[in-house]
Amino acid sequence: MNRDKVTNLKNGILQSLLMAAVVAVGLPDLAWAQDLTAVSTAGTGELTAFQTLATGVFYVGGGILMAAGALKLKEHAENPTQTPVRQGISRILVGAALIAIPFVSQAAVGTLNAGAASTTFNNFGAITAP
Repeated sequence: MNRDKVTNLKNGILQSLLMAAVVAVGLPDLAWAQDLTAVSTAGTGELTAFQTLATGVFYVGGGILMAAGALKLKEHAENPTQTPVRQGISRILVGAALIAIPFVSQAAVGTLNAGAASTTFNNFGAITAP
């Protein structure tokens, strides 16, 4: 039993080191960034591809769920005692919510950044318009 614990510990350390190496190789701009502006700029550039992928996943998943909901509604129309209508409606609603997530998140980001470019900090820490 003691030997298994040591083996598991070695495997955990090795996995952690490999993960750190993968992250360091994949994100070199973040590793060498010297100030907060450089970190945020590098992070934004890296996340653009992820945002596109996530949007595609939401659209495809929502479309699949909406199609499955339509099929469940068809099954309900053919045999109402076996397939309740709530199964089809719930799938359609969840699919619509998945399709709406990219729009809602983009609106939230736009709302958060609405006045960011037009405000500056004065010497006393108060926000003032230029």
